[in-house]
Amino acid sequence: MRSTCVLFFALFAAFLFSPGRAAAQGITGSYDGRYQCGDWNTLNLQVRDLGVGRISAVFTFAVPPRLGGGQGSYSMMGTYDERTGRFQLTPQQWMRRPQGYNMVGLDGVFDRDSRGLRGKVASFNCQGFELAPKGTSLAALPQPPRSLPPERGRTIFNLTNYMTGPLEYWDSSMDSAPGKARESEPIDDVVDWLKSQDFWCLGTQHVTWNADGTRGIASDRNDVRERYVIECDGDCRDLHYLPALQATMFHFAATQPVPVMEFKGIWFGGQNFQWQFTRSRTSAPPPDVYIHRWSSAKILSGQACKAPKSSR
Repeated sequence: MRSTCVLFFALFAAFLFSPGRAAAQGITGSYDGRYQCGDWNTLNLQVRDLGVGRISAVFTFAVPPRLGGGQGSYSMMGTYDERTGRFQLTPQQWMRRPQGYNMVGLDGVFDRDSRGLRGKVASFNCQGFELAPKGTSLAALPQPPRSLPPERGRTIFNLTNYMTGPLEYWDSSMDSAPGKARESEPIDDVVDWLKSQDFWCLGTQHVTWNADGTRGIASDRNDVRERYVIECDGDCRDLHYLPALQATMFHFAATQPVPVMEFKGIWFGGQNFQWQFTRSRTSAPPPDVYIHRWSSAKILSGQACKAPKSSR
């Protein structure tokens, strides 16, 4: 019986003080994750518990290819409160220093249940960090909200010499609840607005699409100072447009319920130009797109500058 008890207590002591169990309860370990200094960056942190409230660590981070690639690393020393899980790590010495980088400290908490580390990076230009035991994945970062392009904003803007790519189509009907009745179509409101400013319709161009409905063109003209109204009828989401001309250009953005642009010609005698439209959707037929040209010159064309009505 005595030998059995001795063997039992020996096995229990070996289990209680085994390296695996000590590591499972302590902060010592290898952690992978990310820290945020501007952008989120990858991080590996090797932590060692030195006892008596002291810890050490090696901070290893990835260097983006645009900054030379590779890795950087440095040593750290700090304190750890086993009761609360709080720890602080202060940079000590570079082990591998990439050009242009400075060392940062960490102020965080160790979660015994998840064995994760999280907290704040101790630097003015940085925010947080989150780490998990090596081999454990962190939850994906939430996607940042999509910022609206200027043509979707609420301010008239000058895009002369700044238009590097197609503009995104938007009209106020896209923001309406499905099935909600409208008192008037967006184009009607724009027509009334232009007429109130003594603008007159000069004509309308209709966009012609290619075979798969992803690219469309329309020929147009600019003389002195005209406004161009884009009316889309059909599946208008994911539609982009680009006027290919040299002129002083303003965009009325979402101050008007459909896209309105004003071009002031820089060539004596005016110029012919082309509208270019693109869309990636091929599951539905391309929309009917019309460009209406308006002028403040007293020229009566007799045109309505509105597309034929359809079941939008």
